[in-house]
Amino acid sequence: MKIFSHFFKSLYSPPTIARLRYQGIGKAIGYVFFLILLTSIPVGISFSLSFKSGLEEFKQSMTSEIPDFTLQNGKLASDLKKPVIHTDSSDTFIFDTTGTIKEDDLSDYTNVIALLHNEAIVISGGETQKVPYNSLGDLSLTKKDISSWTNTLVDLLPILLPLLFLFIYVFTVALKFIGVTVLAVIGLVLQNISHRNLSYRHLWVMSAYAVTLPTVFFAIMKVLHTEVPFSFLIYWAVASIFLHLSIKETPLPIG
Repeated sequence: MKIFSHFFKSLYSPPTIARLRYQGIGKAIGYVFFLILLTSIPVGISFSLSFKSGLEEFKQSMTSEIPDFTLQNGKLASDLKKPVIHTDSSDTFIFDTTGTIKEDDLSDYTNVIALLHNEAIVISGGETQKVPYNSLGDLSLTKKDISSWTNTLVDLLPILLPLLFLFIYVFTVALKFIGVTVLAVIGLVLQNISHRNLSYRHLWVMSAYAVTLPTVFFAIMKVLHTEVPFSFLIYWAVASIFLHLSIKETPLPIG
């Protein structure tokens, strides 16, 4: 299929991207959907496996290792004298009502569920989510309540994970469209530098393909759970350079 050919060539060939400027805007939009789907599948699988494994680890720890506790007035309380830390393979569960463990202490973990004195922290695939207990309002819970909810959540995973993937996919596509639009605006400046005369439509189409390399690169880094310093700047630098090289492959205006 041509879309796969365009995908692979967009990873390394500015002349190909330059030729694709005549492609219809509809096909370029379709390519963005394709690109995000292609890069989201391995990330989604990695996230789903990590989430499922972490949840099952949490369920097991709740059953066998955690004493009775209460969550009330935004505080987690129990009779523990020291934190409970359980690690199985790459997944870690931490239960600490003593206040000993802080958020900074979790930075060395790739996959961890931590129920701390003031908040719950989940790190999955290098992504961190925090839920302060006081954000739950006047919610009052016990170990029995959370165990029941956890069992229900495990049973619903075959439904929840595809829905979560769909939500993340749609959200990522929306962000990518915004990014391509901004990159096309940058292209208006880059074409003046290169003394070219391209329409905004042409630049938008070229931008849709110019983001292929940085999008694929950062998707791979997520799958590998590798943090890239200055990722925002690197993404925009690579995309802008690729677009600039593609613009330079277009003919100079006559006269």
